[in-house]
Amino acid sequence: MSKDGKGTTSATPLVTHREFKLLLKPEKFTSRRAVLEFNELLHKAAEKLGVHYDPVESLGSQLRIVQFYDTKDETLRKNKLIFRIRQIREGGWPGESWELTFKCRAPDYGKAAAFNTDTTMTKLQKKKFKEELIRGEAPGTMVSIFSNNVIVEYPEVPLEAPLARLAAALPHLATLGLDLNETMSIVAGAKVFELQSDLGTLSFGHGVTARATIAVWARPIPDRFEPLVAEFGFSTHVLGKDEKEEKGQQAADEFFKALQAPLHDYLFAGTTKTALIYGDEGA
Repeated sequence: MSKDGKGTTSATPLVTHREFKLLLKPEKFTSRRAVLEFNELLHKAAEKLGVHYDPVESLGSQLRIVQFYDTKDETLRKNKLIFRIRQIREGGWPGESWELTFKCRAPDYGKAAAFNTDTTMTKLQKKKFKEELIRGEAPGTMVSIFSNNVIVEYPEVPLEAPLARLAAALPHLATLGLDLNETMSIVAGAKVFELQSDLGTLSFGHGVTARATIAVWARPIPDRFEPLVAEFGFSTHVLGKDEKEEKGQQAADEFFKALQAPLHDYLFAGTTKTALIYGDEGA
């Protein structure tokens, strides 16, 4: 909800969700027990910080296959654009479709908001405009990244495709002056297994609640589990109703900043999981 990147909650017209994210060390999450132990730590930390936390009764998980597409010279990345594809595996079985997400993600609210995410598949598309809160350079701080998303379910995905094919579905892409003949392929050849678990519900008062989750990214290696990174997150909906909601959102801000102290030994250097795949520290 902030335009200044400082986590303040001045209203913005498009933000629908606020997602708080902390990257965590992969070596801390090599088993289900490790996730349970982390959830116990989160529960104790929430109690000390005066936030009500209701952990799940039974820890489950969902497996997803994740991959990113871009050109060889990272045309999308250079323009603050991301094209991600995911497939849910229920009980190990692949889903019948892929979740295609295209987003413009930038520290500047105006740049993210200016991208028109309308697709030619209007009946299938779902839109989200998120303020993503990540930790800042100093302990106990945070900064904003704005993410303008459109999501479409699609039956199949190619191994390679020209940018023109993406632009055909996302017309605004063709207005950016990109070379649409360039070929997209899987970034770094990386196909990632994502194990995600719901941890519980955080309540910040004034009707503001958030579902807490943890996601562990691992290499798809048959004979061992090799985590790449983990991410703890919680997300609040932005209703923009009144000043009471504003106070709840501010309480979420303060909790996120204060939580970095008890989780200090878990914190992983870096900004986002996407940056890890691209091999840099960008957003």
